[in-house]
Amino acid sequence: KLSRRWGPNVQRLACIKKHLKSQGITMEELPLIGGCELDLACFFQLINEMGGMQQVTDLKKWNKLADMLRIPKTAQDRLAKLQEAYCQYLLSYDSLSAEEHKRLEKEVLLEKEILEKRRGPLEGHSDNNYEFQSLPRYEPKNGLINGVVHKNGFRNKAKEVEVPQKTGRRRLFSQEKETTMEEEEEVGVLCDLHKCIYKGRSVSLTTFYRTARNVMSMCFSKDPTAAEIEQEYWRLVEQKDCHVAVHCGKVDTNTHGSGFPVGKSEPFSRHGWNLTVLPNNTGSILRHLGAVPGVTIPWLNIGMVFSTSCWSRDQNHLPYIDYLHTGADCIWYCIPAAEEKKLDKVVHTLLQANGTPGLEMLESNVMIAPEILCKEGVKVHRTVQQSGQFVVCFPGSFMSKVCCGYNVSETVHFATTQWTSMGFKTAKEMKRRHIPKPFSMEKLLYQIATAEAKKENGSALSTISALLRELRDTELRQRRQLYEAGLHSSARYGSHDNSSLGVDGKKKPRKWQLETSERRCQICQHLCYLSMVVQENENVVFCLECAQRHVEKQKSCRGLKLMYRYDEEQIISLVNQICGKVSGKNGTIEICISKPTPKRGPRKRATLDVPSSRLSSSSSSKSASS
Repeated sequence: KLSRRWGPNVQRLACIKKHLKSQGITMEELPLIGGCELDLACFFQLINEMGGMQQVTDLKKWNKLADMLRIPKTAQDRLAKLQEAYCQYLLSYDSLSAEEHKRLEKEVLLEKEILEKRRGPLEGHSDNNYEFQSLPRYEPKNGLINGVVHKNGFRNKAKEVEVPQKTGRRRLFSQEKETTMEEEEEVGVLCDLHKCIYKGRSVSLTTFYRTARNVMSMCFSKDPTAAEIEQEYWRLVEQKDCHVAVHCGKVDTNTHGSGFPVGKSEPFSRHGWNLTVLPNNTGSILRHLGAVPGVTIPWLNIGMVFSTSCWSRDQNHLPYIDYLHTGADCIWYCIPAAEEKKLDKVVHTLLQANGTPGLEMLESNVMIAPEILCKEGVKVHRTVQQSGQFVVCFPGSFMSKVCCGYNVSETVHFATTQWTSMGFKTAKEMKRRHIPKPFSMEKLLYQIATAEAKKENGSALSTISALLRELRDTELRQRRQLYEAGLHSSARYGSHDNSSLGVDGKKKPRKWQLETSERRCQICQHLCYLSMVVQENENVVFCLECAQRHVEKQKSCRGLKLMYRYDEEQIISLVNQICGKVSGKNGTIEICISKPTPKRGPRKRATLDVPSSRLSSSSSSKSASS
């Protein structure tokens, strides 16, 4: 289901599930044998080709059937579990007549049609427009660009299907966040068909390794090469004639420990390429964030054969580095950030993303073969990572990865000052789309400014000065607009609220308490750092932009309070200081004073002192007064 969500195996399995549901049996997960999911659709087909259960039992062919299903011989009680799975899930379905089977198929296809009308096509292409054929696999060279165009593949260039315009957007390969009970009943057994990656359970590393070994023996009779694994992987993804489920794991190194040495006396514990040390490198601006899980704290990736990281890029467009500690190779595919517009158009066309940008489609776990992308003119690079090697992923690039067996790798993010402009733009886009960010871009910029302002020649100041000015102007404008709308109650983070004291001097219990100075806006999921608007009685947080909309809708500011980290003078002073250093370094004069917000009481005048030594004899000095 990594490419298209529908195929012959999925259709047969849906018929089995629908019949079981009519019998009052709900199958949430497929039965496991040796930690591997049993392919029920293939099981049903094979046992009928061998004459049915009675003949398989009489001729003692259960061992042969288990081998044909590639169930590992090391799996405990594999024959007993296979027979139990047949009796529990397939016996009643196998006893249906041919007419009943056809009726089930028609009902499933009708449910599929209903689901596609609501959430978009499951197959990603129309059989009438072009035909999808399996591509011959090969071992391309590392750094391949535009690959080899094969004779077969897409017969004609993909064209977007013309459909009647409907209200709302149809999203392919995505789950609706809110689904009513009527909708759940309407789509029946296909309600989660747009998903292809499911949350697993917590297991020990020993259990995971045993499962990885069994999956490898199911798929390959002998130790395969990376080229053989790649060929079989894309055959499974494209042909969809059998069910293969694999697992992957993610481990927080802050809790369970890193694969790199961390003891002071251990060799390489302070080495620059140690990923526990890299986040604190002076060249990475992320060091100003401190410990952030999934960003500056490395995490371990545990994989097995066919474990996949689908086409994606970091949601913050951050660069990152991956080190393969041990185990089998990893095949990496990369699309440069410069190909973004072309990739968006190609994915939108290939997947029939009616009304949805192609890049948003990739967020829903989709794998598209590199040859198809190359044929459509998208540059794709490929490399094979071996144990002991690093892979550095550049900011904004699109990556996908396929594991060739059991392995353990470690990953962490970093960023240079050149990334800040891209990161600032990405943060605004995530706020617009209501996507939670792992860290606050406002916090990062202000932490950089505070740290670099203490240095004589802060190299990062010239890069972030324009972003700080934009952030300052937006913040002060929104505060002023809220004040004019009637929001006059405000307090600084951590300040004492005297109004909460009773007559006897004891503190009144408050219905709402600020647990932390960084809270997410309940509307856009923005991580508030500079300021927020809180509704104390209901424990609700708004960013300033969403607070304005809330006030306009409610026509009242009752119960709202502005909480801020820096007052207006501090914001203006910090930005002016940064602007002064940058302008002085460039040999120019720049007045960065912003007029304080009116109706807020007296304010001290912000001034900019420019040393006379920095002024050239030919330049004329201008005085600023307010």
